[in-house]
Amino acid sequence: MPEPTPPVDQLTFEAALGELESIVTELERGETALEQTIARFERGIALARRCEDRLNEASSKVAMLLREGDRVVEVDARSGRVVSETHDPGDEIVPDGPTARPEPPHPAEAQQSLLGDDDIPF
Repeated sequence: MPEPTPPVDQLTFEAALGELESIVTELERGETALEQTIARFERGIALARRCEDRLNEASSKVAMLLREGDRVVEVDARSGRVVSETHDPGDEIVPDGPTARPEPPHPAEAQQSLLGDDDIPF
């Protein structure tokens, strides 16, 4: 009597992928009866979805990168817990040159330069 198969939603990614590969191999041989082929195909679809779900979960757990000044913070997407924090040299490694854009003046400074020192803005 064959061993009972565990529910798909309880399988790890590796277990689901391994079982999916064996189903594909089995179905490619074409030696399975129609009813069993349909059942194996249905299980294969469920396994493929499980693998996709686990990959999506892993990708969201791996990290979100948040830029805070020159810091790059890796955060677990589910818990919000900081996983790591590193320094990003960013502009420090790019020398200032003709392509560097100057900071725009503060609005009050821009107005003052238009008015001049002797003008009163009212």
